Amino acid sequence: MIHGGVLKIARFFCYVILTVLLAFTVAADAPKNFGEAKRLAKQIFQDNRVTFYCGCKYDKHSKIDINSCGYQVQHHPKRARRLEWEHIMPVSLWGKEYPCWKEKLCCQKTHCYKGRTCCRKSNANFAKIEADLHNLVPEIGELNGMRSNYRFGVLPHIAKGQVGACEFKIDHETRRVEPRNSVKGVIARAYLYMSDQYDIHLSKAQRQLFTAWDREFPPDAWEITWDNRVAAIQGNHNLYISQYQSKQP
Repeated sequence: MIHGGVLKIARFFCYVILTVLLAFTVAADAPKNFGEAKRLAKQIFQDNRVTFYCGCKYDKHSKIDINSCGYQVQHHPKRARRLEWEHIMPVSLWGKEYPCWKEKLCCQKTHCYKGRTCCRKSNANFAKIEADLHNLVPEIGELNGMRSNYRFGVLPHIAKGQVGACEFKIDHETRRVEPRNSVKGVIARAYLYMSDQYDIHLSKAQRQLFTAWDREFPPDAWEITWDNRVAAIQGNHNLYISQYQSKQP
């Protein structure tokens, strides 16, 4: 007969082994590059087809209905109706530290690339970070371009209505943007996650801002669902989101 204590230890080790194997099985499906990530992100958001900054509806063909959110086209009508996948934390914030980003030209087989494309083609770690699904959301193509790699902040001196009914402020002089309140918490948790996960530096002011936004704008049911779906594919949670799930009654 097996002693009770020994049996408990055996069960514990079986649980640990099963957990590790499950993690590796799930993580094996994690996207290896941005192209794979976009295809998976489309599936994740298939029952929540609204753009991130403005809340515009889009159909299964990724065509945006700008009238559904009152977005006002600025300069590029075609791009304004085209869905793009936005990195909440811009790639340039961390990508510029890679030597391949700084290379004037890098060649692979018969093709030559530079900057971001060079890193994407030549550095597996760069490709992995760029493909992290916790940092990827659907957005109006034109607004994605206008946001560029501007930092997030609070812009009381900028009047509303720059892009129609969509609450999105842009200050080109200081290269900062302010989104609507309903996504500030999402942005904060994505930045804090990326910083922790990949050791990406955030300034003291940025960390303070995102910590405040995280507390002021907790995740809603969809953000928790998003995190769970990403974890099922990628093999890890954004702990800044999942910690709220454990607090739910």
